[in-house]
Amino acid sequence: MAEKQTAPNYPDILGYITDGQQLTIGVVQAALAVRPPVARVGRPFAAVLLLQNMSDANVAVTATLQLPLKDAAGEKGRFGTPNEHSSINLLPAEVGYLVIPIGTRANAAPAKEYTLAVDVQVETISKPRLIRQVEQSEEINLDYYFSLSEEAIQKLMGLKMLNFSVKRRGMFGSTLEASFALAPAKEMPPNDVKAGWFRLWGLGTDSDARPLLERFRGTLALSIIPGLRPAALYKALFPVTKERISKAYRVQNIEAHYITKLMVYILSIAPHPPLVYHYPEEAMYTVMTLLKEGWPTDGTPIPLPYWCRSLLHMIGMDEEVVQDPVLAFTGALYDELLRDAIVHGFHILSVATRRELGTEHELRVYTDYLVQIVRHPKRPLTFSDVYIPLVLAGSVVSEDVVLPNEKPLDRMHDLINVYNRRAETERNTETDAAFLMAEEVTNFALRRYSDWM
Repeated sequence: MAEKQTAPNYPDILGYITDGQQLTIGVVQAALAVRPPVARVGRPFAAVLLLQNMSDANVAVTATLQLPLKDAAGEKGRFGTPNEHSSINLLPAEVGYLVIPIGTRANAAPAKEYTLAVDVQVETISKPRLIRQVEQSEEINLDYYFSLSEEAIQKLMGLKMLNFSVKRRGMFGSTLEASFALAPAKEMPPNDVKAGWFRLWGLGTDSDARPLLERFRGTLALSIIPGLRPAALYKALFPVTKERISKAYRVQNIEAHYITKLMVYILSIAPHPPLVYHYPEEAMYTVMTLLKEGWPTDGTPIPLPYWCRSLLHMIGMDEEVVQDPVLAFTGALYDELLRDAIVHGFHILSVATRRELGTEHELRVYTDYLVQIVRHPKRPLTFSDVYIPLVLAGSVVSEDVVLPNEKPLDRMHDLINVYNRRAETERNTETDAAFLMAEEVTNFALRRYSDWM
């Protein structure tokens, strides 16, 4: 049984759409509609199942569509669907809707009222705690604790125009009923029903991470962060990084070395801060400070690295994340760690070169692009993509994560030799700025390492 808490208490988005109507099934709230409410013979329409997770746990939901067995003329088999059974892994606090396409035969009998139903089965994957309470009278504030994207708001407004039902089929059980009309066939432009699960909102990068932090604070502080040791991280991440980048760019060992160094640096300051932060916002990567000192309780977003947000969602679902966190960064968490490396790398280079390398929006767009290219190489990367920010930022932070038996000055000379050879074939008007920056950053590093000797 879920334990009811007084806070946090997220707004009732489903209730906002349905004007307060919902059927509660375990820790999930549901409502059902038909779109359009008046279907046409021979044309597809859809059942729309709206779901809202009231807990901070992942929930497995199975939805089974039950169509009319007969039409108004008593004939069987006049309604059909390719997706009778649907399964959804509902994330903590997630709100979204399932679209199930329905078709009618050309000889189906029109009628003013048909009834369809969806049976909803809910299974909690781990012990839930309520973070969205029921029977709240406060008016919803769409800016509270989170921001909705423009796309999500448009979907939300479209859903609000539907006639949602929370009528239960039978006295007990978890089957929702909704009615619809079937009008005679009419000559109209062709239409398609896009089936699938459409997310409106959930705990993510633009939301309050407090429930997951409250739930897994101890696990992070005691079992995961202490295990983030630079030597082990480097050993695990280097071959994966070289393999992944090589699919889009013929990366050399020394280049993969510095990209890996950047990723290791981000994780290495999670337990404790460096001697000096490169820029004030870098403190976000020292997650242990947040766990010790606490986080905002006024609904403002909690600053967390991408890797940490994703890891919080995985705890409770995958035991290996806790048992071997280093391994998780080579697989399920690699993309999010790469995302951190790109964002952090741009900020590092902005400080190192005293240049503005782009607005926050531009950096987000480019980060999404670069992560997607590495994940699914549809086009080759360029020298600029790989060096700015990854390789060069890695060279800047390299001294902060010195590895056993490493000779930093020799490594820097190796990098200079590689990009000088690349300049013979890859330097052009588009990459010239990246080569100039490489010379500037590595010359600075050479002076720094020379001071050590």
